[in-house]
Amino acid sequence: MMNDQNSFPAVPSPEQQPASDLPQALEVDVGRAMPPAMAEPIPMLQAQDSTMPEIDATDVASARSMLADGMHFVGNALLKGPFSVAGQIDGNLTQAEGIQVSVVVTETGRVKGDITAHKISVMGHTDGVLDSGQGEVSLHDSASVHGLVRYGRIQVNGADLNATLERVAPARKVT
Repeated sequence: MMNDQNSFPAVPSPEQQPASDLPQALEVDVGRAMPPAMAEPIPMLQAQDSTMPEIDATDVASARSMLADGMHFVGNALLKGPFSVAGQIDGNLTQAEGIQVSVVVTETGRVKGDITAHKISVMGHTDGVLDSGQGEVSLHDSASVHGLVRYGRIQVNGADLNATLERVAPARKVT
């Protein structure tokens, strides 16, 4: 039987084909390529003790935090460990009572508010009070600092500095 539109033989539809000519189920030996029919049980996660290990509050390394580039935080933060600002903060950063922390404002970081920490390092932009008390402040060449800077020790490496500087003298011992 030839098809009128082209020279290829026409394939009869299954209704036109006799039942004896229909293909039967094809059996192919797959050998070892297929997994066994009875697979091993799927491993399941088991619930474990839900108590969290206690973290020593004096271990500041476990309290390291960062605000990533592209993020914007509005509000105040109480710091219990080192903090790095690569994004933007509109608010105050204050170290917790009895803990000495360091704050780094990276080149992409911007802080509009006060920073109170033992060590403050600025490579980005700040507008507010930088208060390290008797600690140290480092202002790098890419820094832009506006406001008040309180320090025990200060290092300025070509920063854009438009601020009042106030040295905090070490406490004198009364004898």
